[in-house]
Amino acid sequence: MTTTQTPLIYQPTRYDCGPTTLINALRYLYSREELDPALEVAIYQRTLDDFNEQGELGKQGTSHQAIRNVIRYFDGYGSATGFPIHAYLLNGDSVLFRPGSAILAALADGAVGVARVWHNHDGHYILLTGIEDGRILVFDPSATEDTLDADRIVAVDQPYRANRSVIPEVFNVNRMANYALKNAQNADPTDPQIGEIGVIKRL
Repeated sequence: MTTTQTPLIYQPTRYDCGPTTLINALRYLYSREELDPALEVAIYQRTLDDFNEQGELGKQGTSHQAIRNVIRYFDGYGSATGFPIHAYLLNGDSVLFRPGSAILAALADGAVGVARVWHNHDGHYILLTGIEDGRILVFDPSATEDTLDADRIVAVDQPYRANRSVIPEVFNVNRMANYALKNAQNADPTDPQIGEIGVIKRL
């Protein structure tokens, strides 16, 4: 049987970076023939759960608790069905992009990361897909030109893997800067102290 990898996709509205990034994680890790539609159903059942000040559901995107729930579901689904997936959360020092950190080890081992970051003064989800020449490969489902930043955040054209290449230090900034991990210091006290990344790995 032939297997078909599919290119990563962009969000169709301004609100659905969360589900789009989770779908991209699966598209990156598995071929079309391998993917179980139950995982896609679970994503859309659990995301776009946040509401704006007018009470409109989905128009504040996806909460970080919803992403946590999907990550937990993925791991439980793998354990229960034998589907080759393992998923878990990293936070605290584990998500700092510095030598020896757990997130760099996971990316080097073929896992992907679902990261909640700042993006033009809004919360946003992006997919971390690997490390190349000491930089982090990212697929940003919005990828607006105004997030590019000289040598720090540059555009790349790898439709099956990445559209941005980012120096690691960008993620560690404790202020409202593009691609900085959202955390209790630069976002909201309910956020993890340093940040949080959902890790998804193919077994």
